[in-house]
Amino acid sequence: MDFKILIRRFFAFVIDWNIMFGIAMALMFYGPGSNPEYLLYPSIKMLASAGFLMGLAWLALYCLFKDCLFGRRSLGKLICGLTIQNSETGEKASFGSLILRNVTYVIVQIEGIVVLVNKGKRLGDSIAKTQVVRKTKNT
Repeated sequence: MDFKILIRRFFAFVIDWNIMFGIAMALMFYGPGSNPEYLLYPSIKMLASAGFLMGLAWLALYCLFKDCLFGRRSLGKLICGLTIQNSETGEKASFGSLILRNVTYVIVQIEGIVVLVNKGKRLGDSIAKTQVVRKTKNT
């Protein structure tokens, strides 16, 4: 297991997580029909607001498509110098593989354990037959 890649993956995850939840929270509490007071005093009305629904939609879309941006990698991976490739051929992962590997992103707590036990490979990577590697000039 390459610990340098694991450290980079961790920081890429933190960057992506902050983008994902930062924008979702902004939409949920400051978007159309939302009220910043919901932060301190949650209400059932909050769940029906357009901003809250937009925030949920953002979370789902970002989770699925985050690795399809910036040359087939997320902003976190771009900043940390990582890319995703097919683990069998070593070529760039297909868009279908990128989306398939992110379907498991919803179970993030389990994914963290799987990465540590499975030699740095997420459950989504195993299913989609992809791997995260350090970006080189050729990839």
